[in-house]
Amino acid sequence: MTRDQLILQLQQDYAARREDNMRIYEEHVAEACSRCPGLRKLLNARHAALLSGMRNALYPGRKDTAANEKLPASMEAYNTQIAQMLATHGLAADALAPVYTCQRCKDEGYIYEPSRTMCRCFETELNQRVLDDLGLQKEQRFENFNEQFFSDEPIVGKLSQRTQMRLNRTLCEKYADTYPDTEISDLLFIGRSGLGKTFLMQAIAYRVAQRGYTVAYVSAYKLLDTMRKAYFENNADRLKPYIDAPLLLIDDLGTEPLMENITVTQLFNLLNERQNAGRHTILSTNLPMSELKARYTERITSRLRDERQCRTVKFIGDDIRTKLGKRSGGEA
Repeated sequence: MTRDQLILQLQQDYAARREDNMRIYEEHVAEACSRCPGLRKLLNARHAALLSGMRNALYPGRKDTAANEKLPASMEAYNTQIAQMLATHGLAADALAPVYTCQRCKDEGYIYEPSRTMCRCFETELNQRVLDDLGLQKEQRFENFNEQFFSDEPIVGKLSQRTQMRLNRTLCEKYADTYPDTEISDLLFIGRSGLGKTFLMQAIAYRVAQRGYTVAYVSAYKLLDTMRKAYFENNADRLKPYIDAPLLLIDDLGTEPLMENITVTQLFNLLNERQNAGRHTILSTNLPMSELKARYTERITSRLRDERQCRTVKFIGDDIRTKLGKRSGGEA
C-alpha cells in the first residue's frame, strides 16, 4: 500500500473516530439533561443564539450588524446558567465538554493555524502503519543491536566480526539518521547468510519510516514475481511502487530464479531509473561480487561498483544463527 493510500485510510478512520466521539458526547448530554430539568431548553436557547450570531456574521448586509455586539455577553450568561445547573445537580463542570481523542487537532488529524500541518497524533499513527505495512520484524531495530552476538576473535588479515559489525551498524545508523541527505545514495550489503545483513536493512527501514519518510522493502524473490507479472501482462505500472519509492530495500538478491529477458533486464531498468532519478536503494546479497557479475552481467554490477553512487558494506565471520541455535529463515 502506498503512503497516499495509507493517509486516505487513516483519514477515513479519523472520520469514524469523530463520529464515535460525537455519539459519546450526545450520550453525556442526554444523561445530563435527564438529571437536570430545564437543561435541554437552556442548551437549545444557547445554540439558537449562536446560530443567529453566525448568520449575522455571514450576511451583514441583510442583518443588523449591531446584533452581534451583545453575543459574547449572551453566551457568557448562558454558560453561567448551565454551569450552575450542572453544579446544583452534582455534575462536573466539564460534563458537557466535547469528546476528543486528541485535544490538539480535535480528531481532524491536521492543525490549521497558522497553516495546514499534520498533527503529531496523525503523523505517529501514519508512521506506525507504514512500518506495519512493510512487514518488518519489530525487534530488528538499531536499539536492539547486540554486538556480543558476534565473535571478537580477529579474522586473519581482517578485523574481528564484532568490530566489523560495530562499524557496519554505525554506518547504517548514520545513513538512516541523515536520510535523504546521505553521503552516498545506495548501499550494497555483501556477505554469507546469517551475518546480520537483514537485521541492519530492517533497522534502516524502520528508522527512516519512523522519521516520516516513505520506504519500500521487498525480497528479491517477491520483486522478481512482480517483474514477471509486469512482463507477461505488459503492465509497467506493477513496478511503479518500486521505481518511485524514495527508499527501496531489496533483500536476498541472488536467491530469486533467473528468468530469460526478465530478471537481468528488469533489474537493470529498475536500478537505472532509480539512480537517474536520484532515489536511494539498498540491496543485500549472499553472493560475492564475482558471482554477482556472472549472474547479472557487467551492466548491473558496474552500477553497484560505482563508488560515486553505491557503497559496498561487507559482512564477515560465521553464521551467528548457528551459535544462537536459531533455525529461522531471517538473519540476526
